[in-house]
Amino acid sequence: QSLVSLALSRPLKSAPKSAFSRSNIALTIIFTAIVILLVNHWWLAVRLSVSDAQQGHVHSSLTSFLRDYSGFLADTSHRSDDPFILSPFCSRCFRSKYDNKRACVEVINEKQQQVNISAHEAAKQVSDEAQNCKICDPNYCLDLYFNGTQKESIFDGKRSRFYDNYQTKFWRFDRSRPKFTSPTTLTLPSIPKENRIPPHRFKNISSYFIEKYESSPLGYDHGIDFLIEYNPGLAVIPPKIKKKLPNEAVYLLSLRVTPANNCFPHDEYKKLPKAVWEAVLLGMKNHLGLALLDDQYRILPGYDVVIQLDTQIGLKRTMKEYDSPTFMDYRLFVLNGDLYLHANVDTVAVSKLDLRAKGFGDGDGNNESRSIPPVRKHGNENFDRPYKLRNLYGGDLLEVTLQRQFITIWSGGHGGKNFALFSVPNVTHPVSPDSVYVEINITPEHHVQQVLPDEYDQLTLQQVFELMWKKGTKKKRHANIDKIGQRSMKVVGNMTKSDESPEASFHTTDQYWFPGKTPFKVNSHGGACCVSFSLDDINMGGTQHNHHEPLLVGIAHTKVPWQPWYSKDHIPQERKDMLPHTHYVSFFYAFDPRPPFQLRARSGYFCLGHTPLSRDGQLPPTEGGIFNQHSILTRDRPLKQHNVTYECPQIEYISAFVEKADDKSSTVVGYGMNDCTARLIEIEKREIVRLLYPDPLEMVFEAE
Repeated sequence: QSLVSLALSRPLKSAPKSAFSRSNIALTIIFTAIVILLVNHWWLAVRLSVSDAQQGHVHSSLTSFLRDYSGFLADTSHRSDDPFILSPFCSRCFRSKYDNKRACVEVINEKQQQVNISAHEAAKQVSDEAQNCKICDPNYCLDLYFNGTQKESIFDGKRSRFYDNYQTKFWRFDRSRPKFTSPTTLTLPSIPKENRIPPHRFKNISSYFIEKYESSPLGYDHGIDFLIEYNPGLAVIPPKIKKKLPNEAVYLLSLRVTPANNCFPHDEYKKLPKAVWEAVLLGMKNHLGLALLDDQYRILPGYDVVIQLDTQIGLKRTMKEYDSPTFMDYRLFVLNGDLYLHANVDTVAVSKLDLRAKGFGDGDGNNESRSIPPVRKHGNENFDRPYKLRNLYGGDLLEVTLQRQFITIWSGGHGGKNFALFSVPNVTHPVSPDSVYVEINITPEHHVQQVLPDEYDQLTLQQVFELMWKKGTKKKRHANIDKIGQRSMKVVGNMTKSDESPEASFHTTDQYWFPGKTPFKVNSHGGACCVSFSLDDINMGGTQHNHHEPLLVGIAHTKVPWQPWYSKDHIPQERKDMLPHTHYVSFFYAFDPRPPFQLRARSGYFCLGHTPLSRDGQLPPTEGGIFNQHSILTRDRPLKQHNVTYECPQIEYISAFVEKADDKSSTVVGYGMNDCTARLIEIEKREIVRLLYPDPLEMVFEAE
């Protein structure tokens, strides 16, 4: 097309007809033929695409010309706002390969066009030709799905008609989400107004970032002088701490407080000079935000604080030596009645927290001055003493104590993050404390390690380096954080590994649009975990149940990973836009509450959505919490795939999942949006079970 446009854009020199030579006439004829050929080639491709689309099929038979240009194929068989796409083929048929190059559904479409037969007839022929494509036989697909059970009750005497006319649903991510209530926007009042980005600067944010960088005396080591809160952690306050807090306090909220953000469109960050870009996205300022919430998720006035954690305990890093701050995201867990703080560092580090409201518990010795000595490169400090942290913002009503220095979890290796901590009753010693476990990986295999969260093995620095880098490497560094790395959390036994995870309980549009491929990472991790579901809970909301024992349930996330071809100039931007990288989706999963913690069910993908738009700085009546001026920005960076825009942020980071206080039938989920803002929602357990074990005629199949 560019060649044709270039040729047509050149002005012709005026000349009398007598001046045209035979060579000019020949060139004109050749040029015209080329144009006709290209236009005809394009027209045939589009016709085939539309023809296939009208039948609800995957479009595989387009010419190599169009495939090379667009990378992936557009689908016009449905409106972009339809909740799902329908296809006569099973989801596994889209994932299965006929040979090394073609997915089964692509061969089915080719056969349809060649011999002019129905989709079902073509599917049966292809299923006979290739064992991998057997699942494409519509009848075999249903038999395998139902596994000989439930057919008569599901079909209600219409089995043969259903077999002949059913279609498979492929859901939009924003239509497969669970139903939720009590949405609450999270905003820390303790952050000074002057530390927030003025809304009138949103439209020209790159100049604002540059101004802030130039006015910062210490550049990215100090951090640009504004703050954003996101990625919430949440815990029900345990009784031993609750007695030292106001009666209204029910939950403890944690937030990452930092200038680092992805609030704005990607192109805005590309405009920035390298040093400013690093200061905004990799800046070394990452504070811990904490707040007490009541039973309606409202922040108790005066009980929210921001703490400069890394500096106080001697662990702050500089950009000259490292490419990330000491601490990243924070999570909260209650284990055996104690409150634990989890932070992503080189891997994961854990400490124990204590809280006290000023004026509560005076005289019991809990308000005395305490100190953990700052970490130093040399010296033998006692790291197992409590340390009362100083609040950077928020006053002194909430006193936070770090019970001991951090301990590192090395079970997932260097680069491990977002591990979930959970406990289960000690089977062999019922009166003993619960056994504590760390969830390392979720899919395709569930990896779990039993630990002793308050005990550690002392490693040498060389052992730390060998955990971080290849064994025997001569690479070294001098970092205070390595002293924390030497405190390796004690493990009990070997890491357990379950069988591979089950199939997703319903199907989503990524499977339909990219046959034979897996756009999202197969290896997924937290997320947030774990909430216990009793047998009654499990039997409440779905149709296919685990009848033997309760389950533990968590929420994982995955994303489209960046790959080298995204940086290649010769790859058309249209292809990159069909599958943009670093776009997130989530899913529920359920597993046995005992080793090897076998995964029993997992939902299809979903996304939870934006905070609703506000007027004049006020949240609508349907949204609780405090208005956050950054919430509107998440809509400028939505989740996209295959030229479809979803009602969700690009980065949806679920970081909290707990049972609702005083209501075992419901849960509370916390998630961050585009590293920009945060939200809490309630989801009933029956709704989660509905997605883990859905009614096939609601979520999986459509019958005429």
